[in-house]
Amino acid sequence: MKIEINYQQKDDMPVDKAKVTVEAQSFSDDVQNLMKTIDNLDNHTDVVPLAVDDRVVMIQLDKIIAIEVYKNELTVYTQVKAYKLRGKLKEMYQRLNNGDFIQISKSAVINLNHLSSLEASFSGNMLAFMDNDEKLTVSRKYLTQLKESLGM
Repeated sequence: MKIEINYQQKDDMPVDKAKVTVEAQSFSDDVQNLMKTIDNLDNHTDVVPLAVDDRVVMIQLDKIIAIEVYKNELTVYTQVKAYKLRGKLKEMYQRLNNGDFIQISKSAVINLNHLSSLEASFSGNMLAFMDNDEKLTVSRKYLTQLKESLGM
């Protein structure tokens, strides 16, 4: 989807407010995703609380490298430590409301800012090499979306 952006100054609007109007031929998935992204800008947080063991740990989003799930156990990889907690990948992915994170398989989400390289793998899949030397499989189903996010 090609996006055209126009700015129009309105002197009668409050300084701390902006109005965004989305015009499109139809209410497609791309339009819905665009509107969600715009809406999330207003709800943007820089930290995510993780319930680990008997405490809640506050993790800065930019420190998260990747998240994997096995059954109902999430592993959140940071530059310093891997945190294990109970949860669902879909719910955690929704909490990461900035555009830096992308799902690469049914069981993994990565932070694009910590992606070092991609390498071809078996059956059309790819391997994602992360800053912390973690290797994650990018499944064919999610490969197109990843390439679009990287501008490929």
